[in-house]
Amino acid sequence: MADGAPRHGTQVRDRAATPDAAEARLLARLTAHPVLRELESTPQAEFMRMLLQRRFLSLMFTAMYDIAIDALTDPTTIKLVREILREEYPDPSGDTPSHREDLIADLVALGATRAQILACRPTAVTASVMAETLALMCDAAADMSDVKVLTILRLWGEIIVSVEYGEYWKRMDTQFAGAGARSRFYVGHLHHDGREPLATASDSSDTHSGRLGACLKRLLDGDGALEQFLDVEEQVLALRLRFYDQFVRNRP
Repeated sequence: MADGAPRHGTQVRDRAATPDAAEARLLARLTAHPVLRELESTPQAEFMRMLLQRRFLSLMFTAMYDIAIDALTDPTTIKLVREILREEYPDPSGDTPSHREDLIADLVALGATRAQILACRPTAVTASVMAETLALMCDAAADMSDVKVLTILRLWGEIIVSVEYGEYWKRMDTQFAGAGARSRFYVGHLHHDGREPLATASDSSDTHSGRLGACLKRLLDGDGALEQFLDVEEQVLALRLRFYDQFVRNRP
């Protein structure tokens, strides 16, 4: 796979669309990306290269949530974000592996060696996407905008993850079965990060996106809030598409 980054055409946004409809169209652009669309036919070495690079985005999760906690102003929302962050480290005794350790276990079950994982370094594109993602969150925090911060957490940290892993799972399911292994990381995140539309999101939702969405939709009636939501979602998606652009295979 080549590191070239094809340009995405400018998207015309329908400002009259509901937030959920606009978001659904964004996610359709993600699943239509050729890398995700063609995963099942991608050579194993190239698939693993992508997964190893994707691990670096996962490593950003705790930093992004910690910055969000510092920036948010609503006590109920802060408590929820703390709870989600603490789930990454399920056992205060240290006896239970963290989610990041579960990711390593899954990569090994899929055929990577620990030496291969530890020797991997972010590509220039991955490093750029990481830096710009961190900058996006820092800018949202500096603006003291709960809408922007929550939009990033919900889309970047939860919904997009579930969509990606849903596409991965079409291939991984048989790989884990063939290895006689059970996924400790990917399948769990596929489910508990799943998208719940803002229209039905509630504080009692079973998913992270549903509970974050309940906090977010209480803010969307504010002046300029919907514009902030739409703009930030576009930026989050653009960064994730750019990450996958680097894995598009050259064709004659």
